[in-house]
Amino acid sequence: MPDIKDISRDTLIMRSAATLTSVLLLVTVLVSWHFNLFHAGVWFLRAGLFLVLALALIWRLSVHINTPWMRGFTAIVLVEFLAFYAAGRLVSFYYQGESFNEEFFFHFSPETANFALTAFPGLVALSFMYLVGVGTGAYFSVYRVQALALDNRTVLILPGLFLVLVMDPDLFRLANISMQDANANRGLQLSNIDFEATNLNREAIYKMSEDIVAGKNVVMIYLEGMERMYSDEEVFPDLTPFLNSLSGSALQFDSIYQTRGTTFTVAGILSSQCGTPLLFPSGPGGNDILKNGFLQEGFCFGDILSSAGYRNVFMGGATTRFAGKGVFLSAHGYEEVLGLEELTPLMEDPTYLNNWGLYDDTLLNLATDKFDELAADPDQPFNFTVLTVDTHPPDGTVSESCTPYPSIDNNIFHAVHCTDQLVEKFITHLQQSPAWDNTVVLMMSDHLHMRNTGMDFYPPEYNRRLFVNILNAGASGVVETRGAHMDIAPTLLKLMGVQHQQSFLAGNDLLAPERDQKTIYYNDPARISAIRYINTSLLSRIEVGLCEVDPLYSYDQESLRVAGREIDLSLRGRPLPLRSLGTTNALLTLVSREGKVGLTFPVNLANLDYVMFQFRANNFILLAPYDVVEKLDPDLEPFNGLGVLFGNLENSFDVLETDIAMDQDFSVNADCGDLLSKAEELGDLVSIEALGRICNYIVPADTEWVESEGRIRLGSVAYANQRYQAELQRNDRGWYAVTSLSEIPPDEVGTERTACHAYYGSQEILIPGIMTEEGPSSMILNKVPGVTLTFVLGPVTSLPEI
Repeated sequence: MPDIKDISRDTLIMRSAATLTSVLLLVTVLVSWHFNLFHAGVWFLRAGLFLVLALALIWRLSVHINTPWMRGFTAIVLVEFLAFYAAGRLVSFYYQGESFNEEFFFHFSPETANFALTAFPGLVALSFMYLVGVGTGAYFSVYRVQALALDNRTVLILPGLFLVLVMDPDLFRLANISMQDANANRGLQLSNIDFEATNLNREAIYKMSEDIVAGKNVVMIYLEGMERMYSDEEVFPDLTPFLNSLSGSALQFDSIYQTRGTTFTVAGILSSQCGTPLLFPSGPGGNDILKNGFLQEGFCFGDILSSAGYRNVFMGGATTRFAGKGVFLSAHGYEEVLGLEELTPLMEDPTYLNNWGLYDDTLLNLATDKFDELAADPDQPFNFTVLTVDTHPPDGTVSESCTPYPSIDNNIFHAVHCTDQLVEKFITHLQQSPAWDNTVVLMMSDHLHMRNTGMDFYPPEYNRRLFVNILNAGASGVVETRGAHMDIAPTLLKLMGVQHQQSFLAGNDLLAPERDQKTIYYNDPARISAIRYINTSLLSRIEVGLCEVDPLYSYDQESLRVAGREIDLSLRGRPLPLRSLGTTNALLTLVSREGKVGLTFPVNLANLDYVMFQFRANNFILLAPYDVVEKLDPDLEPFNGLGVLFGNLENSFDVLETDIAMDQDFSVNADCGDLLSKAEELGDLVSIEALGRICNYIVPADTEWVESEGRIRLGSVAYANQRYQAELQRNDRGWYAVTSLSEIPPDEVGTERTACHAYYGSQEILIPGIMTEEGPSSMILNKVPGVTLTFVLGPVTSLPEI
């Protein structure tokens, strides 16, 4: 071994820098291993060996570069890739006790980085110093090295780097999962999903939003990481005395398990309210997926209650911007979504905050006031959803007003004990309210507790389950039926007495007799692939641009796709055959002024004008026969069969394809530049005057509004594929309720598609022509949510003389 005096200063610096870089990277493996909950020793050996071999190959590649600054730059870039990877993995282990998974990639976004910068500045600063240290070490390990000449072995370095990637256990696992998912998803479409074998409900694809009737009020309390184990007296005596005291009066669900797609807060909320887990296309940026239309077409708990006339309010201590939580709730029926930014101004001491937001004693005090506000109107049903945060891993943040847990001096257990105290105070207040008898209370875990500082006290091999208790539901006892997050919404709606027809993709009423007989394999790859496909392709409104799809339309006898998405036809929640297109129905696709392709749905040919008026702020792609579309644009050249058109009500329509028949395959495309130009021409067509044009400003017989008598008569109103005669009478609240409704026999309706009538859809009745005491007019009646066939008067405008 050479004496250190014989080693040049440059060589010593380079060796020291290389050692520093290696140590910094290997430390991440060691610390990750410390926080690991699942992996054996083989993981540690493979992860460490991967980093050592990768560093050696990067050094070997860099020293072949003659220019010193380029040599150093190459080393920095490649080594920093390793450092980012190793640091990201460490973060995943720190918070989850697990390496990269769907939860990590869901939160992998600039928004998360910005949140971490605000909430954990010390940790961010340490991470920055780590990356600087690794980069500096990488640079000085090669900056003065004597460049090596290229030889035959040099070309093996890059292939060697790719081979080394297989050495890393997490890259190998991610690649393997991605390949399995890709194989499972290949060729997947609705026609080849086995709904019975996967225990999924096909009917959930369709919205059943009509005539939902309200039941009891509901208070939903999502308890951060509060699992059933904490209330087990044999494991942690007196940790949750209040929650345990409710066991005799509560309906206790004792076998609710966490499954894939439900393992973090937003996923727990979404899956428990929408009846489907948060399974989405693999890859980073999941945080943004809820902002981009994911599951917007799902009909969730909040949507059902909103349709029933409920006031939906959410309150949580953290920012609602994080992970798209606020966007999701606002898109699914919640009128008020209150988080850190909205609640801080209401605090007596706005500086009393933890890393996540409001402490739970502040949150639940404000929630008490909000509950009183909601309960003050006995005629207004409400859904009040609250999310706690004090028990958030890894160490919990205990409210100052709480007493600690005497048995274990650990912050997580102090936080759990504190949550029990604060929930007791909140529930006691609810029980003293006049609204209590008409209010159901759900208390449930948002997910199982992630890696935390209290896990050393967990009993080994404990059967971990979610905490789910329901109070004041007219029943008590222990329910042993095995279930998951997805079963909460249908079960809770049943206990509330809400009348509805909506199905949930992966959720069922846990109290239904047939549910107890059903065995569900939640991690079945076919089930997971089917859920991911349906979530993304059928229940989401993830918009794509006109220039991002090729072809625009395609049909191959098995499926119809518009803008790359499979279309499953339904009308008013009922499935339709593809052969109905062109005979009884047209297909309508909404396109924004910016050229984003949105929702696609079938429309009864006789009601096409009405539906297009309802969506008049959009451009349209339309699949329909000529005799229907000629009314929309009289200048169109006649065509045979079905045609695909693009345009809007304000300007005109362009024909993209004709001579289409639904018994033959076809595909349609167009110059997206021309389509974008036409889309941008759309103005603000908002006048009700356009409604009168549907009937050429003519008032049909037996259609009148006698305001002085509070009476409306509609000689013909279309709903779905039926026509009705209806009479409405104004009540004491000024609402118009249907007092008489009779179906018009099909042979009396006639076959003319242009026949003038009123139209009921999208929670409103459009009346293009009605005789009033002031003369011929057009008017709109808006449905009163939650009240059967009852409407309020909307805009009214006089028709021009003809």
